[in-house]
Formats: sequence, C-alpha cells, structure tokens
Amino acid sequence: MQHNARLVATAVTAALTAIWAAGCSAAAPSGFSKGDRWTFPLVGPLEDGPLITVGTVGGKGPYLFLIDPDANVTVIDKQIADDAGLAVGQGPARVDETGSEQARGYVELVGLTLGDLVIDKRQVMLVPSDFYNTEGRRVNGVIGHDVLAEQLVFGFDRDQGIAMLSTAKTFAPPPDAIAVKFQPVQVDPAGMPASTGGGMTAESSNIDEASRIGVKTRSSETRLDVTPLPRRVAAAQIGDVTVAMHLDVGGPTSQLRETLWGKVKLTPADAKLRLVDEVATVRQVTKVGVADRVALGGAKASHVRMAPYIDKRFAIGKVDGALGLDFFQGYVVHASWSTGTFYLKPRGDAAATVTARMGRWGAAVPACAHPGCVTASLATTPGGVRLDIVRDPEAAHHALEVRIGVTPAPGKSAPALVVELPANVDKISGGVSEAYDGAKVMVLDVSPFTRPCVGDTGCVFQFASASASSGS
Repeated sequence: MQHNARLVATAVTAALTAIWAAGCSAAAPSGFSKGDRWTFPLVGPLEDGPLITVGTVGGKGPYLFLIDPDANVTVIDKQIADDAGLAVGQGPARVDETGSEQARGYVELVGLTLGDLVIDKRQVMLVPSDFYNTEGRRVNGVIGHDVLAEQLVFGFDRDQGIAMLSTAKTFAPPPDAIAVKFQPVQVDPAGMPASTGGGMTAESSNIDEASRIGVKTRSSETRLDVTPLPRRVAAAQIGDVTVAMHLDVGGPTSQLRETLWGKVKLTPADAKLRLVDEVATVRQVTKVGVADRVALGGAKASHVRMAPYIDKRFAIGKVDGALGLDFFQGYVVHASWSTGTFYLKPRGDAAATVTARMGRWGAAVPACAHPGCVTASLATTPGGVRLDIVRDPEAAHHALEVRIGVTPAPGKSAPALVVELPANVDKISGGVSEAYDGAKVMVLDVSPFTRPCVGDTGCVFQFASASASSGS
C-alpha cells in the first residue's frame, strides 16, 4: 500500500554425521579475506521476512541479496553480470525440488564484498534481472553455501540487524541459548533423474523461467558440485505429533507434506505465495495449513503457516517438511553446520537495541540529532489522525527507509509502519486510521535502501503483522 497524503497500506546414523563433518576445516574457506569473524548488515530485519543483505561485486553496486544456506552456490542476476562485464560459461545442470533436471547458466564472480568480508572468486549461477525481487524490494541474487560454508558458523540477529560468519574455533554459543541437534539427510538417489545431461531445449520464457538465461548443458570439464545439499533434520512437534523437519533459515515459509496435514490437524487457509527453490524453480502456492503450535526442543512458535512440502529429492519418512524463518522469527539463530547444532536465543525488546541496530550502516547513514535521522509524530486534528515524518537536516539528500514502531492506545490495535523517504523528499504528512488515535510512535530502524513509491513524494507501508509478507 502506498500514498503521499493517505496511508494505506529423520534422522540418519551417527556414522554418517561423523563422515559428513570430518571434511570440515577450522580455517576460513579459500578466497576469504583475513579474519575469523565477519558481519554484514540485514535490510528490514524487523519485518521478520526473508534474510536480505547488501553487497558489492567488483566495486559495483550496492546490490541486495537473499541469504540461503541451502543454495549450493551463490546466485546473481543479469544486471550484476552486465554491470561487471561477466561472460556466461558452461556449467552443470541441476535437479530442482520437483525432481526435474534444469539447465542453468554460470559466471565467475570476482570481488564479492559483504560487510567486512571480501571473497575473491566464486563460480555462481545466473538468473534473469528482477527474478528475485521480493516484498517490494529490488533483489539481485542469493548468497549461498559457498559463502556460508560448512566449516563456518552462520548466525543472524534481527534485533542487532546483522548476519554473522565465524570460524568454528572462535564461535562461542550464547550461554542462555537453546541447543537443537540436527542430523544430515542425504539426497535419495531414487528421487534423482537418470539423465545424461542432453536433450534440453529452450522454450519461450517469462521472468519465472530462470533457465532461459544462457542455457548450457552439463560439461565434463566443470568441477562445480551442485548435488543437492543434505537436509538438516531435527525432530519437531506439530501439535502432539512428532515430525522430521529440515531447519530452513533460507526459506521464509514453513512447509509440511500435505499427506500429514490431517494427522497434525492443520487448519486450511487461502494464500498467495511465490516460493523459489535453490535451483531457481518457482512454485505458486494458493493454500496453506496453519499449525496452532510448533515446538523444536525448547523453542516454540504459534500460528505457523505451512505450505505443501513437495521436495522429491529426499525420501518420504526421512524429511516430512521444513521449518522456515516464520518459525525462527522469535529467535537469534546460530547454525554450526560441522557440529550439527542450531543455537536459538529468544529475542529481546527491539526498542532496547535501537542504537546498535542503526549503527550497523556506518557512514552509509549520517549521524543525526534524532534516531533514524527523522522525527515522527501523530496528531489528532478535526480531520482525523495525522502522521508527520520530518527529515533531519544532517541527512539531506540521503534516501532513507524508516521503521516506525507503534504502541496503540489501550483497547486498540495499530500495525507498525515503514516510511520510504526518497533523497529529494524532506517531509511526509498524511492521514491514518482512527486505530492510531492516542498511539505512541518510536523510530526503531533505518536503512539507506528504499522501496520504490508511486510518484516522487515518498510513501508509507503498513504491516498488518510482523510476518504479513512471507512469499519469496
């Protein structure tokens, strides 16, 4: 919703685990800049949607990237390839979650920078421009497991607004975290196509047909391994039923095999979701089941939406579904791949971490008199309730996205607001619903990466709930 004057809006054997972890070194992956811990900022962390970070490629950018540890390789779109002058090369075909083999194009990426991490070279997959756009944002790719590597510990803290990588040697779990052990479940050979890699043809395409960019068949010369990564599976409780769930911190929406919906007593609901697997195959979902309560060890969540789980690459009975970011939204998460452990720490009060969260941008957001470089106020007028957002002069000519926390008056409910302030707009004023009458507002977050608005006068988005938009 946009406006300028009116606001709208199973487990596997322990031996297999040991074999899987044995190849993991304590050192950083090849091509990483020096260090043993790196951080990079998250965009819109308090929206509790997909994990999105920002980076540059060969000095070009900045670009926004989704984060998905289940993606074998990092993915970029054609815009980055064109900006950096990258040539499409041959690479292996890939098997998507439907069990179908898909041709994909690849490029060599040079000089990927994420926060204080610099990676010299990676072979990455290519998709069309605008393919990964999500939740109104222009997104240029996906950071995959070649960066979030097996010998590292990956974590994210939405309250701090950062994602983290560290070597296993330097990582110390939070003392009050819930430890959840998982087991790797390997791909089921019966679910993989017996293909020789030939016989692929290009068809007429649209933006959801990612394989049409630089279609290439598999090459015997490539060393790029695109075998689906093991699913990291732990026992979870949906209601009173135990299920084997992949821990999926790259997917915004949880999933469960539809044959189990009745057993765990999901409540059917309509939905409109665009889900994309790590091979860049798109699935449109129009129905979900809602779980009243889900538990993973001592971690719990309620009213979790479950899309149908359809992945044919992993055997039925070993993987029943996936717990996505909508389950993990209440926690700071650390994933130690090599030790088979997730550490989940309950999140705190977002208002208590404003300074640290806003500081993640460094010089990209100037130092201002007010948090987020704006003042925000509500006023009751004869014409109704009005919201005023005014830019601080220190932030003149800076594009700003500002999240406004709302504490409604007793007995009322008023969602949080996200203000998009283009570089040429210094003030936004507009009417809001009576639900905001008597409410208090507080600037909770700021980002230099704005969503587009209709026109050039700025706009405001209203979020019905923290996880209102979970399609990716």
